[in-house]
Amino acid sequence: MSADDAACRACCGQMRAHWQERPHARLMVVASTPVIEAFGGGVETRYLCLECGHTLLHSTGRFGQGWH
Repeated sequence: MSADDAACRACCGQMRAHWQERPHARLMVVASTPVIEAFGGGVETRYLCLECGHTLLHSTGRFGQGWH
């Protein structure tokens, strides 16, 4: 995948989704890591889209939570 490749419609929608939204159907979990923060922790999960090849990150931690 190059920098010129466009994300599929589902990935574009996922990046704008609320942090509690579930991943779209074509996302596959690549890695999931617990995160330790000063006032609580969370989990960062990396997904790979089987449609367009983009990688999305979902964070449940207090800082930066959401889809990235």
